[in-house]
Amino acid sequence: MAFFRLQYLKIEISSSMACIISTLRLCDPCIILIYYPTSCFYYLLINSMKYLTIFLPFLIQLTAARPDVLYEQNIAYGKAFCQGAYVGFQSLLAFMGYYESEAIKEGRASGELIIDAEEDVNDQTQIKVVGLGLGRTGSTSLAVALEMLGYYAVHDDDQVELTDIFYAWEEETIDSDEFHEILGLRGYNASFKTEYEWVQSHEEVKAILTVRDTPEKYVESWSVAAAFIDIVEQIPFRWMPTVVELRESLLDEYKEESTGGNPDDYMNPEVLKRAYLEHNEEIQGAIPSERLLTFNVKQGWAPICEFLEVQESDCPTVPFPHVHTRARLEGEHFFLRMITFIWPLAVILPLYCLMKFGKTVIEVLQKKHKCD
Repeated sequence: MAFFRLQYLKIEISSSMACIISTLRLCDPCIILIYYPTSCFYYLLINSMKYLTIFLPFLIQLTAARPDVLYEQNIAYGKAFCQGAYVGFQSLLAFMGYYESEAIKEGRASGELIIDAEEDVNDQTQIKVVGLGLGRTGSTSLAVALEMLGYYAVHDDDQVELTDIFYAWEEETIDSDEFHEILGLRGYNASFKTEYEWVQSHEEVKAILTVRDTPEKYVESWSVAAAFIDIVEQIPFRWMPTVVELRESLLDEYKEESTGGNPDDYMNPEVLKRAYLEHNEEIQGAIPSERLLTFNVKQGWAPICEFLEVQESDCPTVPFPHVHTRARLEGEHFFLRMITFIWPLAVILPLYCLMKFGKTVIEVLQKKHKCD
């Protein structure tokens, strides 16, 4: 019981410090410079306590004669957490435009949308499958599964590489048909960023609705993921061109779609639960059953292969993908949140080095002048 009380205490302390630090980041820059080191120290201390309770048993078990279940769990968590931190690093690069093609960069500079179609006509296609499940329902695992079946899917990771057409879609420069046509020309034939109304009007398209075991399981998982939108709305992410262009799309996904149009309640469990149930019921009532598969990733390959008419001999025999676990998500958020605290060092350290260099040059010149 003492362990659980400690956990609740850390959560309360962490929440309080987060409020204080968030307030400081909105204040005058001079105030930030005064309190910044202290804020970082407390943030690192609190999070170190949190993850120490997870990794300490793992370190102790390294000296044990025989590992136990807790040891194996901590090994798995630590591995997934580190993988998540690396994903966070990749997300940072993506937000900075590292993965954008030259065509997208040229289009942003000129203010024009460049189609950037695949050079090989055989690689040009059209959207055939759409994922309609809310976030944290297994959509990432399904995206990986579709790619294993030969599809090329647009999911969260791909969105940051397609900022130009998402921005044009949000600004209504292009409509839904043009948006999906461009995706096809760029080689994508599956999308997890499509509204069900578009699927309704295209009978050739199949849809997969991913669901969780219970609404409560969904709410528990989504409550962890929802912190992402708070992170990208902070400095320095909100200054990055990629985030600026995707901001409306991200807000729609994290605050509008997940709450059924109640963005202020994006962390309210009851609102999330109701929106989840309404979302699923609305889709199931709008799309004919022959074109819609309601799917739980625990069901494995069989329903997917049958629905997509994949030959039994071509259906994978490996376990169905299980990616983007909670531990991995926490690792990603930890890395990105750290960037919101240490980014001033990117300005302070070069200035400090420049000042030291300037001081050294002046001292050398002064000594040379005295010698002369």
